[in-house]
Amino acid sequence: MMQYSVGDKVVHPRRGVGRIIGVERQELLEAAKRYYVIDMPANSMTVRIPVRRVDEVGLRPAMTREKLARVVETLRDRPRRLPADYKERQEKVRETIQMARPIRMAKVVRDLTWHGRSEHLTKTDSELLRLVQDFLASEMALTSDTDLAEANETIARAMAGTMDAMEERARRRELLTEGG
Repeated sequence: MMQYSVGDKVVHPRRGVGRIIGVERQELLEAAKRYYVIDMPANSMTVRIPVRRVDEVGLRPAMTREKLARVVETLRDRPRRLPADYKERQEKVRETIQMARPIRMAKVVRDLTWHGRSEHLTKTDSELLRLVQDFLASEMALTSDTDLAEANETIARAMAGTMDAMEERARRRELLTEGG
């Protein structure tokens, strides 16, 4: 079982990112239980997680600065093609959201962003993209001690060069096809 201390930066897969601000002991019926108290400023809430259930809940340490660098590199990588079937595509994205793993979230942000630029995003695709990017940006901001706007700008900058180059290649291919 993972142990945390006051001040640790953590990620709750369903609630988001936060910082442990205390460990409380509460007397309930015949037993005392200990809880991590987590401040989650992005959601304006405080969450209490039973210490003995952190693994079951999926609470994990926030990404390290090294992992943050890998996330940015992942965002810069060439996007992968997503399933054309929107149901299959959205199911894969939902699975990634439930896992709340930073590299996988970066891949989803990158790939869905490209899908939106090269083809079409459904309303649900757009909502899922916003949800994953917000979650990723929150963790990036927590790790780098910046704000959400700066983390979102880092995401956009990381993807911009690759996305623009891919669009240019697609335009040239289209021109060659039309001219040939």
